[in-house]
Parts: sequence; C-alpha cells; structure tokens
Amino acid sequence: MKIGEYLISKGKLTETQLRDALFVQSISEKRLGEILIESGYIADSDVAAYLAYDSGREYFSELNSLSLYIDKQENEELGFAFLYDIPAVAIRKGNIPYIICSEITANFSEKMAFDENLKKFQIGFSTKRKIYEALNQIFISKTVFSEKEILEEAIEIALLKGSPNIRIKRSENFYMVIMDTEIRQENIRILSLESGRKIINIIAGNCQITLKKGQGLDAKFVFVSNFYKGVRVNIRVAFLPISSKLDKESSLFEAVLRIHGLNKVFDFKYIGFADDKVELLKKSYIHPHGLIISTGPTGSGKTTTFYAMLKLLSQKKSSVITIEDPVEIELRESNITQMNISEDFGYSEAVRIMLRSEPDIMMIGEIRDEITAKHALIAAETGHLVLTTLHTNSSLSIFGRFKSLNVDLVQLFSVLRFVTAQRLYNPLCPDCKRKVMPDKLPAMYRYALEENFKFTASMPSKTNLREVSGFDSVYIRGEKNCNNCGGTGYAKRKPLIEIAEFNDAVKEEIYRDLTVLSSPPSLEEILTGLSNFESLKIQSFNKLANGEIDPPTYFNLSK
Repeated sequence: MKIGEYLISKGKLTETQLRDALFVQSISEKRLGEILIESGYIADSDVAAYLAYDSGREYFSELNSLSLYIDKQENEELGFAFLYDIPAVAIRKGNIPYIICSEITANFSEKMAFDENLKKFQIGFSTKRKIYEALNQIFISKTVFSEKEILEEAIEIALLKGSPNIRIKRSENFYMVIMDTEIRQENIRILSLESGRKIINIIAGNCQITLKKGQGLDAKFVFVSNFYKGVRVNIRVAFLPISSKLDKESSLFEAVLRIHGLNKVFDFKYIGFADDKVELLKKSYIHPHGLIISTGPTGSGKTTTFYAMLKLLSQKKSSVITIEDPVEIELRESNITQMNISEDFGYSEAVRIMLRSEPDIMMIGEIRDEITAKHALIAAETGHLVLTTLHTNSSLSIFGRFKSLNVDLVQLFSVLRFVTAQRLYNPLCPDCKRKVMPDKLPAMYRYALEENFKFTASMPSKTNLREVSGFDSVYIRGEKNCNNCGGTGYAKRKPLIEIAEFNDAVKEEIYRDLTVLSSPPSLEEILTGLSNFESLKIQSFNKLANGEIDPPTYFNLSK
C-alpha cells in the first residue's frame, strides 16, 4: 500500500490534500512524505509509522520509556556509525536488540547486511526527533566544563592518540566532536547546539578571523600542549558553512581541525613500504636534477614520504629549501631551510625567491596554479632536483592536470624522474578475519566484483571465480570480541604506493610516440613492461586475493 493510501485509510489525510501534495512532488525533487509534513497535513510520526507498517517492522512512538534499555557503550560502537548517513540508536526491548532508524537507505541496508556485529539486531522505526532525544539523553555530558576546556581536552586527546584530524560536526539537535584514528572515527563528546556554536567561535577567535554567513574559510592557529609540556602544535582549520531547516537565519558552521607538529621523520622501511618500493624510492638519491611528483588525497601520507626522502637527500650535504603551507615537521639538518607560506607570501612568490637562492634541492609543498607549475619546471630544467605534490587520482593522470595548467607536456616529460600515488589502508586483523564465498557478500560488493573480474552467475558451470580472477573466496572483518584488534576487525594503517619511474628505457619508448602522454592506459603498458610499474589497482587486487583486505577496502584503494 502506498503512503497516500495508507494515510487516507488511517484518517490522517484527505484526497484533496494528497492531490495537492502529489502536484508539488511533480514539480520538485522532494519525497511525498516530506512534502506532507512541510505542508502541515501530517506529523513526522505518521511517516515513521507507515514505514514500519510497509516493511513489517515495529514502530516505536517513544524511546525513553522504562520498558526500553539504551546502553551508552553499545551506541558508541554502533549507533554513531550511522549518523553520517541517517540518525540511528541501538536499544533493547526485553532481550531483543533493535537498531531504531527513521528510514532505510541503501548504505544502511548494506551496512546491516555486511557487518557481522549488526546481524543480531532487528530494525525498528521512530522519528528523527525521538532518535535525537534518545541520543541527547545518553551522550550529552551533565558535567560542567567550559567550552574552552572541552576544545583543549579534545586536542590533547587527539595528540595523545596520534589523530591527524578533529571534526566539529553538527547534527539536527546537537554537535559532535569526532576524532579520526588509524582505524575509525571516534566520538569524543556530544554537545548541545549552544555549546557547539561557542566552540566554533572560540576556534575562529584563536585563528583571529571573523566568520561570515555562507562563506567557508581556511585558517590556522598554534596550540600549546600541556600534556607535551609546552610543545607548540600547528593546527589548520577549515570552517564549513552549513544549512539547517530548523534555523535558516543563523550563521552555522562545522570545523575540521588538522593537527601538525608532533610528527617524526622515519625512513621508508619504518613507514611500512615493501622492500621493492623502498629500493625504487631510494633511487631519488642518485638524481642530481629533475622533477619528482607525489599525488594522492589529503591525509594519504604524501608529506611523510617526502620528509623521509628529504632526510635521505640531506645526506648529500647539498643545500635544500622547502616551501610549505604550513611547515608540518621541523627538520634539524643545517643544510635544510624551510619557508612557511602565508596569506601575503604565496607559492608563486616563494618559488621565485627560492630560485634566486640557488638551492640544489627544492621541495614545493603543492602545485596549485600555472605560475607555480612553470617555475617548478624551470627549476628542474636548470639543474635543481624538485619535489612537489599535485592533486590527481593516480600517478599517470598528472599529464592531464598539467595540461589544464597550460604546461607543455613534452617539457614536463623531459624533466620527469618519478611520479608516485599514495593511499593509506587498514589491513584485516589476522586473528579474527573470516573467509566467505562471493555469493554471501552483500549485493553491492558482489556486483562490483563481478564487474571487476567479469564473473557472473550466467557463466558456464566449469568457470569459477578462481579461473577468472585467481581466487574463489574473499575475507571480511571478524567478530567484535577479538583481543588483538579490540573488536574493530582491522589492524593498524599501512601505506600503499604506486611508483612510475621514467627511466631511460621508458623515455626512449615514449619519445617514439609522444601522444601516449595523454593516454594513461598506454603509459601504464609501457611502464609495466620497462620499469616494473605496479598500479594501486593491481596491488590492492593482490591484497584482496591474499586475504589482507576486504572488498570495501579494495574498492576504496582501486578507484
């Protein structure tokens, strides 16, 4: 039964009201239930009751009743996993565990099907308002702390746990202080809307900026750690303007705090690269000039790898100058000078000053514009070794990015030495990972594997996944009571890197047909044959086949 018919049968809606709402739906992208609520025809509880009826599940009109038990620890482990998709709360009614939600999305369904820890739960329905009230009741701290103390506590916790990011995220009824860790995001605190706004304003004050409605801002401030006995920590902040149906007039923001300053410089082996990749990276030591580019998303470990490379290169006793925004790790070597970018001193101006200083080795934190790109090429052509980063999805897509910056591709290719693409991933816990057949996977992953490996149920019976892809099963995360991983199902993060080495043999082959520079598949074929190039997709496929990672990690790494 459709929602309109159901509501009319319950006396909640008239035929005329339904026709009006259907007309509004035909000229908008909104769902019918949302339109009916906004029009004042029905309450949000009527929609939740219909969803429960339509799916044959239980509807909960109240979540804070004496007959229900809500466990804080269980919700920390489970409930907040859904807050980035839909609000949800874990409850118990007698001996029966439920996850209560306001709707079922595709992501929610896949999570329930794939996560072994969630299979014991039944699904129930309630309104968003009731779910948030329940979460408020169990999470918002009754202990009185000032907002300044809460912010300082969050930063100290992040420093102690080695977290790179803190997120001040707003929900409909409260703010969350969330910390990124090596394995997952962890909730530090739940705050009232008033406290959350005050913390955002305190951060803006620390950055000495004024937030304006609807305008995103990047800023930074220095935090002095009490735990680390006065160590000064650089914190970059991205202020994100957000909208709210409940408060359309106020200037609302979320914030992401990226923490720098306590990192250490390690060698390639300690970082976690495989031996063959370490040997390739060490080849940078032998090049007196040229261009080395690192690609990858923010937080993928590019900077850590470059610092390890700078540490190695500094042993030559050559002069080294870096341009960074900001300087993330202070290097103590006497032959290294680190310049900090500011609002009044950008990359292009810094590169011009760097060239006049005649260093042997230059590191440019990021190529963001045409001027910086062309100065970097000039430096590489005139006897300098230049290290820099670029935002692209893979090592072989740099040519398209440079083309968009009006850089001559042949000039770029002539000075290129290495291009890397890097990602971080969490391997499965070796103690609790579980082996499953592909047909037991959720549909989303099963179909994606079929697409990747050309394996379908319609193939002849003699053809199996092993013949097509090299293996006939995959591994997924295990139970939550594992002592080794603490119930996460994953081990600590590791780096994955693809290295495109443009050696003499590769360059000779490409010079025969320079059009391949615009064709990543053709480039990959040449590099694979002449420099042992191994793409992120191939490496992640091998890790999936070996049982080191699960399908979701594979798809994230191989994009």
